[in-house]
Order: sequence, then structure tokens, then C-alpha cells
Amino acid sequence: MIRIYDSGYRGDCRAERMEQIDCISWLKHNYPDRWPLIFHVPNETHGKGNHHLIREKEGVKAGPPDIIDLGRVTGLFELKRRDRTKSKIGKEQRDFLQAGVNAGHFAAIAYGFEQFKVAYADYLQFIHNNS
Repeated sequence: MIRIYDSGYRGDCRAERMEQIDCISWLKHNYPDRWPLIFHVPNETHGKGNHHLIREKEGVKAGPPDIIDLGRVTGLFELKRRDRTKSKIGKEQRDFLQAGVNAGHFAAIAYGFEQFKVAYADYLQFIHNNS
């Protein structure tokens, strides 16, 4: 199952990029032992002409989540804005997360930085329970 982390907050909120910067900074500071295998896949690009076709041939595809932790069990975290109504989950994103679940990985959609921290704590517990 893809886990959903939503505080229920509705209202003004920061852009997803700002939430992600906080998540990455928090991970780097609080989990230096895990940090070497945590990364973001920059798959959302703008380009002209056949740029996207070339990127696709290079292996870039729609769907990978914002934050990936390649621990013993992979953690896949799609990050969205704090207010769930201001973000959409694409089919490719949902399919990628579900493929991760099907392979035994942890997959989550987190609405905002605070919910990401809850999701990450659950991920660490998931690793512990599956060791």
C-alpha cells in the first residue's frame, strides 16, 4: 500500500520546492549515516524540440518520487505541498510508487515537510520490522 501522510491542513502554503529543500536539509543533518544513499531525481525538466525524447532514451522517465533512500529497504517519498488540494499526483507517480510497494519497498506521499518527517520515521520502523 502507498502510505498517505496528510495533516488535514487547508490554506496558504509554500511551494513544493521549498518543502523539499527543508526535507533534504533535515535528512542531511539528522541522518548523516544514511545521507550517502539519499537523493532526488530531477525528472521534471523543460526543454525544446526533441529534448524530452533524448532524455527518455537516456533513461529519464516520468514517475520517480522526489526523495529516494536506498537503504536495505528502499524508501520512496513523493513530496507535495502542505495543502493536499493544491497538489496533484500523476498517474506515472502513482504507478511508480505502487511498483515500489509491489517490490517490497516503502512508498509514501507526504503533504509538506512535517508530514515527511512522520513518513520517514515510519520508514525507519518499516526497515526495523523487515530486517
